[in-house]
Amino acid sequence: MSEFAAFFIDQAEASAHVQFVYDLAARRLVFVNAAYQAVLHGTPGRENEELPALLQRLHPDDRAYLAHYCEKWRQGRMSDEVEVRLQHPGQPDQWFCLTPHYQQDPAGRVLLGGTLRNVSVMKHYQENADLFNSRKNATLEILSHDLSGNFIMVQQIAEFLGEEVDAPAGSRIPELLRILETTSRDSVKMIRELINLEFLTSANSDLKVNRVDVGAILQVPLDQLQSGQRLLGHHFTYSLPPEPIYANLDVNKFTQVLINLVANAFKFTPVEGHVAVRIEPGPGCVRIYVVDDGIGIPLAMQPYLFERFTKARRPGLQGEVTTGLGLALCKIIVEWHHGYISVESIEGQGSTFTVEIPRAEDVGAHVPAKVMAAEG
Repeated sequence: MSEFAAFFIDQAEASAHVQFVYDLAARRLVFVNAAYQAVLHGTPGRENEELPALLQRLHPDDRAYLAHYCEKWRQGRMSDEVEVRLQHPGQPDQWFCLTPHYQQDPAGRVLLGGTLRNVSVMKHYQENADLFNSRKNATLEILSHDLSGNFIMVQQIAEFLGEEVDAPAGSRIPELLRILETTSRDSVKMIRELINLEFLTSANSDLKVNRVDVGAILQVPLDQLQSGQRLLGHHFTYSLPPEPIYANLDVNKFTQVLINLVANAFKFTPVEGHVAVRIEPGPGCVRIYVVDDGIGIPLAMQPYLFERFTKARRPGLQGEVTTGLGLALCKIIVEWHHGYISVESIEGQGSTFTVEIPRAEDVGAHVPAKVMAAEG
């Protein structure tokens, strides 16, 4: 053994992460470091005997996913890191990140090596953060819609009274009504600017992509929106796929795309109207439909809907201000996820927005580490 080989073996043995080398032709491990015992609770020297049982502990949803990448590795096509879960009866799943390495030695033997890191703490922290952000963003949208509606009503009443009431000379009533009208209008603007700022801030942050069950992730904001039906004044329903469908998502950004599309549906659907979200599997993709029976979109406006500061922008049915940026940002974020967004609408009959994104194992392109809302 060369001096350098001995150095790297010593380094691997000292690592807190599982380091391994697997002989593809012989179908056996030829090296596993001491972390195997501490991290995977295995028995030193019995790694090959214990490997089948270890693989049986893989989460059922991760087995085909890992097999997909193993086949690529066997062909020498290395990919980025892969995250999988190991199940423990009565305990939370453990998350592991696998960084693979492929090599062919001078004798022609093909070796697959790698590092297996326990990332459970980081994943659980991320899941809790995503859960909090999803609930927060949905709640903000509900409160925004409800408060804006109330302020708009006060503004309209003030305008009506200003036109109808004959105030006596010297009365401060006209001045007070103008103050009430202006304050209400400014309050609506401030609320919408707060929501828009939240969306813009999220869109301008780094893209943090994880492989997630789309239905399970989006159920959180959908539940929140459904519980807010009384405030929203609409009939809101949603349906999820019967089986898990996985996609590579930045959960926070993608959740805000969904909330933005639902908020737009509320904005252009009369009170007591219907808004529905459907999440369905497609061939190699996940499809998300946001459907309403509102006023629809004029045909002449539809080609410009997804442009920045679009000329297709118009106020909502309760006078809500539209910046013309929301749908453009939705399109950018969906495209960052290698997907596309489209709309079908008939004026007076409602609209259907469709988002389609590839399933996790079907994404061939690399998602950039950082993308900015100003790009595209």
